[in-house]
This record gives sequence, C-alpha cells and structure tokens, in this order.
Amino acid sequence: MKIKHSILLPVFVISGLKLAAQEHAGKSVHLGLVTPISTQGVHARDISPAFALHALQGVNRDNKGVSVAGLYATLYGSNRGVMVSGLVNQVKGSNKGVAIAGLVNTSRNGRGLQLAGLHNHDAGNGFIQIGGLSNYSHYSLLQLAGLVNTSRHAGNQIAGLVNKARTVEGVQLSGLINIADSSRYPIGILNFIRHGEKQIGLQVYDDVSASLVLRTGSYKTYGIVGAGLAKDRGRTVLQMETGLGYRIPLTRGIRVNSEAVLMARTDVHNFIRHTESLRTLLGIKVTPAIELTIGPALYITDQSDSELFSGHYIWKIKKRESVLLVAPGAIAGINIRL
Repeated sequence: MKIKHSILLPVFVISGLKLAAQEHAGKSVHLGLVTPISTQGVHARDISPAFALHALQGVNRDNKGVSVAGLYATLYGSNRGVMVSGLVNQVKGSNKGVAIAGLVNTSRNGRGLQLAGLHNHDAGNGFIQIGGLSNYSHYSLLQLAGLVNTSRHAGNQIAGLVNKARTVEGVQLSGLINIADSSRYPIGILNFIRHGEKQIGLQVYDDVSASLVLRTGSYKTYGIVGAGLAKDRGRTVLQMETGLGYRIPLTRGIRVNSEAVLMARTDVHNFIRHTESLRTLLGIKVTPAIELTIGPALYITDQSDSELFSGHYIWKIKKRESVLLVAPGAIAGINIRL
C-alpha cells in the first residue's frame, strides 16, 4: 500500500500541475472565430488574456497585451496593451494603451492613443487621437483629423477643415475654421474665438486698389480674408486675398502686425494673376475699437503696379516668356473692432 501511495501521489501532483498550466494558458491566450465560438466561450467577457486573436469578432474583459480582430473587438474593461481591428474597437472602460481600427475607435476615457480610418470617440478624457475624418473627446492633448476635431478642452487641434473646442491651450490649426471660447494660437482662415479679437477694415494699397478685410483670431495669431476692387491693365477687376497674421505688442496702444497673404485678381470670367505678399504693419489704436495700420509690403508677382515704387524691384527672375519680380509696396488701413 505504501508503494502504491508513493507512486500515485506524484502522478496526481503532475496531473494537477498540467491542468493548472492548461487553465492558465487558456486564460492567457484567447483564440476564436466569433463570440462564443472561441477557446474561452461564453466566459470570455470575464477573462483578461495577454494575447487574443479573433478571426472576425471577439470580446474580453481587459487587454493586457495584444488583441487582434478581423472586424470587431469589444472590451468590457480597459485596454492596457495594443488593440488592432479591421473595423471597430470598442472599449467600455478606459483606453490606456494603443487602439488601431480601420473605421472607428470608442472608449469611455483613458490616456492612450486612438488611431482610426474614420472616427475616434472618447466620452471622457483622452490623450492622442488621430482620425481620418473626425475626432471627439472631453479632453485631448492632441487631436489630428482629416476634417473635423471636437473637444471641450484641448491641448492642440489640427484639422483639414474645422476645429471646435471650449478651450485650446496650444495651437488650433485648420484649413478653414476654428471655433472656441478661448484659443491661444488659432491658425485658420476664419477664427471665431469668443474671447479673441475680430476686426473689419478698409485697406488701401500702393497700386490704388482697395479691399474690405476681415481679421479674426486671438490676440496673437489671426486669419485674413478680404475682397475689393483693383485696376489691372486698364480695367477694373475683382481682388481677393487670404492669409495669416501674428501680432507683436510694443506698448499698450501700439503693436506690429506681421502678415503673409495670397492675393488673386479675376474679372469673374477668367483668373488674371496672383500675388504673394509679406507685410509688416504698424498698428496704432486711436480708441479701443479703432486701429490705424500702415507699413511696408513685399510682393512676389509678375508685374509691379505700384504708384509709389513704379519701375522699381528688389529682384527679377526671367524664365523664358515669364518674369517674376520681388517688388516693394506699402499698405494703409483703418480697422474697426467687432
């Protein structure tokens, strides 16, 4: 009997260890087709594996390592590793790792990275969002989107079309419109900043053309858009301009407005020519609502129409039948705060 016990005891111990190892391996690795057709079956939502591979769709509680799904992956807890899905990643808890999806990433909160082909949605505080079309979060350090970013509080926003936030601590860069209650450095053509600065003014150029110009932004950076009339080769044409500016305060009522502007002229039927311009305008506030501006400009164009610097140029480049001039100019204007 003693001999039998001495033989059976090691066998039971070894068998128990094997079962424990198999159970641990089953919880550490999750393989499946769709829920519940997988190695963890109906218990998958309560298990947190280190590695999960789902051919189509799968669920788990937490991701502590790597999770890969052909179409759709859901976590009922948090993501602390890397999630990759062909279509959608859904984290019902916090995303503290990296989530990469072909279409959409969603999470409740978490200081992680979301990278999606279409849209990233973080209902709470996020960290970094990179979306092909759009991003949304309560707070993000950085939002980068092909079209639209939306956030209550953002560190930095970069979008191809529109940025919208309540407050932006850093740069708000868009191809067209920035919207915020307060934004330190909005960079866009139109910037609707509640606690910023908006001006509309009449601007006169050294070639005797004139434009109505709208400047919108913060007390640092702003966007420029304008339209007016000009004389070009003896005929009256439409003149349009758009650009960006940066304000440098000198004293309480005096500042320097540095601007980079693209100007174009057209007779409505045909595009005539465009001109690049760099300006340094001295702004003098006559009243809190009225500012006078005057200063030099530098034009890159194919001809100089200046009445002040007629026939003068800084640099001239000839290319076959075309000529490119770098010519001096001057601008003056009166601006009214809106």
